[in-house]
Amino acid sequence: MSGSTGIRVEGLYLNGNTVSYPDTRIPVSEALAQGLVHDFDETVGNPDVPVFDSGLPAADLAVDALKGALKAAGTDASDVDLLLHCGWWHQGFDIWSAAHYVAHQTGALGSLPVNLSQGCNAPMAALELAARAMMSDGSIRTAAVTAADAMRAPQVDRWNLNYGCVHGDAGTALILGREPAAGNSFKVLSVASGAAPELEEMNRFGYDPTPGPALRAGGKVDLKAAKKAYLTEYGIERFAARSRESLTGCVRRALDHAGLTGGEERLRAVGVPRLSGKIFETVYRSQLSPFFGAGKLLWHGGRTAHLGVADVGANIADIHDEQGLRPGDVCVVVNAGGGYTWSCLVLELAC
Repeated sequence: MSGSTGIRVEGLYLNGNTVSYPDTRIPVSEALAQGLVHDFDETVGNPDVPVFDSGLPAADLAVDALKGALKAAGTDASDVDLLLHCGWWHQGFDIWSAAHYVAHQTGALGSLPVNLSQGCNAPMAALELAARAMMSDGSIRTAAVTAADAMRAPQVDRWNLNYGCVHGDAGTALILGREPAAGNSFKVLSVASGAAPELEEMNRFGYDPTPGPALRAGGKVDLKAAKKAYLTEYGIERFAARSRESLTGCVRRALDHAGLTGGEERLRAVGVPRLSGKIFETVYRSQLSPFFGAGKLLWHGGRTAHLGVADVGANIADIHDEQGLRPGDVCVVVNAGGGYTWSCLVLELAC
């Protein structure tokens, strides 16, 4: 299949994975009671949605997460040679590099900071790029992958922005190193992705371009209208078929590169995007159960809602902290992002 990548990763460890949540939480039930949520999908549940309501840049969520990850990994900021920062929405300032800000604020001044905008799947792209860079260039001692999203009003209505989810705010960070940390460390076995670039039209169908963000009538971002118009024109099966092909294809390649089938007893948990319960059942459980069995699939959307680019790191953190993994146990993280791209990451607990 075209538009696909996959690698077996050798000698690299994901260390100190950390999630930074804002202090404010708003339950979906409270937003419903206030009349903030329209056309509600009940399978979203009642997550306590994290809301970043400070006056700081959204990228500060990544700064806090990276400080925590460096501490957890026992790594000094001066050892970070490559820093890849992921953000889906506005990070704090116009015509500005959030990656350089994260490096500056954390003391990673010797790093090469790079911004990645791949929608919600950006951390997967960053992990693959960092792994490829480190395996081909021995002078890169350590890479950091950070992510932050904050869906702030008035430009973004977190409660009604998209189908199948509401949006929460968070930052994540992980350290990719050549040795395992003393704790909170996974050996990276493989990562694979599959893309369907022809589906990019789904997020703009029926719209004219604008000279800047959130400049349509009403001054709000609206993902629903374009998707509805696209599906009215083309139907759901075109998207569903490409999604199914890309999702199962990247999972199969990642497992092959890791030397696994998916049915191993030591493969303990599979994390998926924090979308609605309906999407979990109809897409992820139905398409991934043949690989892993239904009992290993985990849906954490009912806790936090969808965290944008922070979904990947949050899922890794929850699997690490809650699944009782022992060294040698394997977990899988599956993710997707608008564009569209689907990815699969295979990790083995080191310590």
